[in-house]
Formats: sequence, C-alpha cells, structure tokens
Amino acid sequence: MSKRTVSSPTRAIGAPSPHRGTREVGIVVFGDALLLDATGPADVLARANHHARGPGDPDRYRINAISTFGGEVVTSCGLRLQTAPLPPPEICAFDTLIVAGGPGVLAARHDPHLRNWLLAVEPRVRRIGSVCTGAYVLAECGLLAGRPVTTHWGHIERFRALYPQARVVDDTLFARDGKFFTSAGATAGIDLALNLVDEDHGRELALAIARELVVFRVRAANQGQRSAALDAYGGSSDRLSRATAFILAHLDQGVTVERVAEHVCVGTRQLSRDFKQAFGQSPSEYIRAAQVDLARELLSHTGQSMDKVALRSGFSGRQQMARVFQRVLGAPPAAFRDAGARPVPPG
Repeated sequence: MSKRTVSSPTRAIGAPSPHRGTREVGIVVFGDALLLDATGPADVLARANHHARGPGDPDRYRINAISTFGGEVVTSCGLRLQTAPLPPPEICAFDTLIVAGGPGVLAARHDPHLRNWLLAVEPRVRRIGSVCTGAYVLAECGLLAGRPVTTHWGHIERFRALYPQARVVDDTLFARDGKFFTSAGATAGIDLALNLVDEDHGRELALAIARELVVFRVRAANQGQRSAALDAYGGSSDRLSRATAFILAHLDQGVTVERVAEHVCVGTRQLSRDFKQAFGQSPSEYIRAAQVDLARELLSHTGQSMDKVALRSGFSGRQQMARVFQRVLGAPPAAFRDAGARPVPPG
C-alpha cells in the first residue's frame, strides 16, 4: 500500500508577509517527526484565520512547513509532508518558529545545517519554541541554557541529564521565558498554540477555536501533564473503571474510600489492593490527586473564590486546600491562580 502524502500549498518562504498584520509561522520538521507535533499547532492557527476573517481582512497567520533541504519528509506515522527549505537567514521574516518533536529528533538535533540556521535566525524572530521532544533541537543549539524548559514527561530525566544547563520544569504543559517556549507531549502543542492565539488576538478567539476542535478548555501552562482523570483509563477492570468514575463525579460531595468501596461492592482492603496494583497508589491518594487536579483547573480558569474552589474540589475549606497544595505541589493555591491565563468571568 502506498503511503499517503500530506502537502502544503507552495508559497514563497522567507519573504515578508504580503498582508499587513499577518504573522508568518515556520514549523520545523524532519524525517520521523511526529505529525501531530506539526499539524496540531498548524490547525489551531489555521482556524484562527477562519474565525477572525472578515471582508477584506488578511489572514492572522501564514503557516509554513519547513525542513533542512525542503521537499517530501516522511513522518513517524508514514504520512508524507511536503516542506519548503530553510530560507536564507538574511531574508527570513518568520514571526514565530516552532520545532516539532518525534522519534527522529535524536538525529535532527545533530543536523549542523539546522543548528546553524536556528542560531542565525533566532535574533530575527519574535518567538521560538518547540513541541514535545523538539526541545532537544533547541537545547543542542544552546538556546535553552538557563531557561525554564519542559518536554514530554517520559523524556524529562534524560533531557535533564543531557542538558544540565537548562532549568527543567516537571509536570507542566509548557514553559515560557520571554520569546522562548517549550511544551510537553504532542497534544500540549495544541494547548500552546491556543495560548499563542490568546496572546496575539485575545481569549475569545482562542476559546472559539477550542470549542470547534473539541478541546476541553484553553489550558494554562501550570496544568499538569498527567492527571487522575487520565490515569483512570489505565484501570484494567470494570470495577476500577466504575470506582474512578464515581470518584471523579462526586468530588464535590466529599467522596470517601468507604463510599467508593460500597459503590463497587467490595471491601476497603480489596479496593486498596486493586488501586495499588493498577495505579501504584491507594484510593485515598487517588482521591487527593483528583481533588488537586480539579482545584488547579478551577483556579486557572474561573474567577471563583478560594472557598468555593475548595468546596467544589472536595476539600473541607480553603485552609485544608492550602495545606494539601503546599505538601503535594510545594506552592500555595494562589500561585496557580497567578500563573494561569488571562482572567475569565466567574463560573
């Protein structure tokens, strides 16, 4: 069976945008790149063009897939992406550069042509960053030294060992230091692109895109890469699936281990054994993690009071929430509100 080809329209790359106000975006790919690392942000920016376009209005973004020598690049899933070559640095007019990740990144980070080009164009661009393991490429160039950095959770320790000069941030969706940004796994590139749209054109446009793409919400950088809700899908039995679903649905009611055990018709000891085997934590630890996840989301994306956030997340009050946050996350709840995206109306 022949491999499908995903092509982008031929454009003059590197020249100033023909439309005033259009931001030129370059997405750097290479052989064996993860396709979603490139297409996730690209689709978000393309939908920004669609939603914001009025009669006679220019596109908000012009998106270019680029690679060292241009031409067809085979991504990790076998689909082929048509790319333009890296433009000469002296005429490069990219506003934003995004480096994709994927299995091929461990070879791409040693590409001298790509390295020299990135170093040459970095002073010319307004923003430069990576999705997932694309951070390896930027770090190899020395562009992330001394900066807060994140990448896919499965690569955090290896990345930290290879690039000790970078300030690796655990369990965050993306990290930002001025013009430099890095993000976690592939879908975090969508979160990152939504936040870039928010920065450029406002929260309403970002939310409209998120709704169209059926993204749960415009998540802030401080949201964790892993969550209790996601880990729930790791349950190997119907009993565990029902137990975790019950917990997530009843957090605001002060759910207890006893109530969960009663709901799935087992004793608390058996439930504890099941949770330890499946998740490596007790039911009470799982409940606490789910409470923290929900509280972080409410703090970042609503204007609700600390008391209301605490009660909705299953804590007895703001003081207990503060103690748990300090113990689990090493920071008070207010830090997550301050680190969130732009203020939104109370919900």
